[in-house]
Amino acid sequence: MSVRVTAGCVLSLAAVLAVWVVPAQANTLTPNCVDQAEYNCTLADLRGKDFSNRKMQEANFEAARLDGATFRNSDLRSANFHVALAEKIDLSGANLENAPAFATYMKGANLEGANLKGVNFTRATLEGANLKGANLDGTILVGTRLGGATWVDGRVCASDSIGECK
Repeated sequence: MSVRVTAGCVLSLAAVLAVWVVPAQANTLTPNCVDQAEYNCTLADLRGKDFSNRKMQEANFEAARLDGATFRNSDLRSANFHVALAEKIDLSGANLENAPAFATYMKGANLEGANLKGVNFTRATLEGANLKGANLDGTILVGTRLGGATWVDGRVCASDSIGECK
């Protein structure tokens, strides 16, 4: 099995898992990830970093470690979150319109008040996430795990919720 990272670049699942599983030094950034004009953070370890109130349209966080990172009120339109590990990420108030997030792991994420219009969360994990007040117009939730998530209207999704809040 392989994971598409960027055009013309394919990583094996083992390579992606090595980045996710092997402990990295805290607050490590890839050189091209600190460039505010580009934000190419593929495979970067951004655990616990604060990116609040930033303009990061089309940033690339594919297969990145984003556990506990904060993107509060940031502009992340069309940012790529494919296969990112982002447990307890804070995206409250952020604009993620049309952001691809296929198979992203966002267990316990704070998405309160976020604009998720057109986001593709196919096969993602949003268990225990806070979606209260989020805009889900056109959001794709095919196969998305939603057990224990707080839905846009404040109700808690049943543990067996997949693709829809039951």
